[in-house]
Amino acid sequence: MQSCNHSTEGAETLFPAYDYISGETFEIVRCRQCAQVVTLPVPADIGRYYPAGYYGDKKGRRFPAVMEWLQEKLYRWRSGQVLRRLNKKNAKVLDVGCGRGLLLRAFQQQGCDVTGTEFSDGACRFAREVLQLPVCVGLLPELKFPENNFDVVVMWHVLEHVSDPRPMVAEVARILRPGGLFLVAVPNFGSPEARLTKSGWFHLDIPRHLSHHTRESLSEILNQAGLKPTWVSSLAPEYDNFSFVQSLLNWLGARPNYLYNLLRGQSAKVIDGKKSYGSIIATVLLAPVLGAVSVPVTLLLAVLGQGATLTLTAAKKSSPPELP
Repeated sequence: MQSCNHSTEGAETLFPAYDYISGETFEIVRCRQCAQVVTLPVPADIGRYYPAGYYGDKKGRRFPAVMEWLQEKLYRWRSGQVLRRLNKKNAKVLDVGCGRGLLLRAFQQQGCDVTGTEFSDGACRFAREVLQLPVCVGLLPELKFPENNFDVVVMWHVLEHVSDPRPMVAEVARILRPGGLFLVAVPNFGSPEARLTKSGWFHLDIPRHLSHHTRESLSEILNQAGLKPTWVSSLAPEYDNFSFVQSLLNWLGARPNYLYNLLRGQSAKVIDGKKSYGSIIATVLLAPVLGAVSVPVTLLLAVLGQGATLTLTAAKKSSPPELP
């Protein structure tokens, strides 16, 4: 499938958005050619928008120990859920954009034959050197994995980093075995949180996030590739409450993602250390209140399928989709 170039002449501007790391401004637009909501312009050198601490410190940590512990437990649970749906032992698993490798390790610990991918050596250093996981460097289409090769392909908060997700998902379908499962998670651009806070939405994260998805748009992309959605959730405890608090702090005028940067480890900071006393005061006063409110609100939104993130599993159909 040929990728769409999202011409600016054929785009409907939705709103401008500010990158809290670089200080640059981008546009969130809907492409009239492919209907995908995207970030424009697409940076020529995306790597410079990922500061040194983005993937964590030398020990692979980004957040306080209790948050890291919670994330690892959730990864173990999620990998187990996927394998139960697959109903196959010793599954062959590919994690595209595996980052620090924590989810990939969770699959490995359950007896899977695992492989990861990342776009640079720096991005997968912890996964390779500390966790000793096999990780290939390169974009998925460039790596040319064999057809019908994997039982499970994972893209955990990775698809939003691709400007046109359709060719990427088509490649996932090609390398999945018939009946294999695709586990994909993305921020939910159609959520009330995203619609309310717009450019202040924590999960917008431009220009690192180049495409923006709703449940309907993601399901359509999967179906076009011959992948049938079989399960969907908008509950992600490691993201939901914090995203609610940080998005509202951004919307109310605090320095963008200031709390997020404060919580990151000393070697994992992503914005400069210049103090913003107004943001400090707002964070200290409002974060506890918003945190308490976030618990019932995010649970209700998740029950209604309107949470700030989407997680889907999709099964590869036994026969390839008809070409349009």
